[in-house]
Amino acid sequence: MNKYIQIWVPFLVIALSFVLYSEFSSVERLTLDPVYVDRQASQPLTPPARQVAPQVVSRLAVGQRYNSLDQLVADQRAADFVRVGYFGKHWPAKVTEIATDQDEIKFVRQGGTPHHYKKFNGYEMKMVRLMAGKQETIVVFRSVKKK
Repeated sequence: MNKYIQIWVPFLVIALSFVLYSEFSSVERLTLDPVYVDRQASQPLTPPARQVAPQVVSRLAVGQRYNSLDQLVADQRAADFVRVGYFGKHWPAKVTEIATDQDEIKFVRQGGTPHHYKKFNGYEMKMVRLMAGKQETIVVFRSVKKK
């Protein structure tokens, strides 16, 4: 019997060591709830960056060419101006003059006719003169918001 103990004791020690090692090893297996896993995956690891609206730059400048009234109006809309009037429909045209004022705007057309846009208290006003050859087009804008 002593012979059997000598054979089985080392075998039992090895088996017991293996069981203890398996039970207390450093690797743990976890089973997570699938709903929890999905919720965690959708959350960002870093806080969301503050979103900044892209800055819109108007192209309006003396010498700038516009192919249509719609193109000029869209450009000024991006700069927070709306059209309040215009004279002439000659396109494509090049900007030859830009005048700005507060609350009102005055200008004289090519033929000598004076114009005065008034009663726009609190608004920034803008007159854009364009030329297509020798033909004049004038577009008047006001700011979207009062200053």
